[in-house]
Amino acid sequence: MKQFISCILVLCVTAGNLLAQAQIVKERAKQQRDANNQRQGIESAPPYAPPPVAPQAPGSTPTAPRALNPAQQQAVDKLQADLTGIKAGSPVTPEQRLTLQSDFLTLAKGVAKPSKESLTKLANDLSTALANKNVSSVDRAVLAKTLNVVVNSGNLPVTQAQAFVTTAQNSLKASGVIEPELEPVIKNLQAIVAELQKSKPKLYQ
Repeated sequence: MKQFISCILVLCVTAGNLLAQAQIVKERAKQQRDANNQRQGIESAPPYAPPPVAPQAPGSTPTAPRALNPAQQQAVDKLQADLTGIKAGSPVTPEQRLTLQSDFLTLAKGVAKPSKESLTKLANDLSTALANKNVSSVDRAVLAKTLNVVVNSGNLPVTQAQAFVTTAQNSLKASGVIEPELEPVIKNLQAIVAELQKSKPKLYQ
C-alpha cells in the first residue's frame, strides 16, 4: 500500500514537472513567435514614410526649397518693385516689358535656364494681366517669390514646381485677374517648368 502511494506521489510530481515544462515551452514558443512577427513587420515596412503634405491654401506660398542668398533676394525685391510699377488702367510700356524680361533672366541661376523666348512671352502676358487689375502688394510679393522658384525649378520634382505655378495662379485670381488674361500667364509658367524639367541635369533626374 505504501509502495502504491509512493508511486502515485512520484507520478503526480512527474506530471507536475511535465506540465510546468510544457508551459515553459509554450511560453517560449509564444515569445519566439511574437519576436518573429515583430521582426518581419519591421523588415517589411518601408525604410521611410514621407509625412503627408498639407494642401496649400489659396494665395499661400509653398515652402521654398532653400533660403535665398542676399544677391538673389535683391533680385526678387527688384522684380517685386517692377511688378508694382505696372499700374492698373495704365498702358504697359515696351520698357516695362523689357524690364520684366531682364528681371526674369537675372533670377534664373540654375544650370538649366528658361529660354529667352519663354521669358519674353511671360513678361508680355503677365504685364497685360497686371495692367488690367489692381493686384495687391501682398499678392505681388507672393508672385515675385513664386516666379523666382519657377524659373529655377530645374532641380525640383515636377509636382513641387507645379505647386508654385498653382500659387501664382491663386494669387492672381485673388486679385480678380480674369480667366482670359490669367490663362496665358499660367500656360507660360507651365511651359517653363516643362522646359526646365526636360533639360535638367541627370543628377536631378
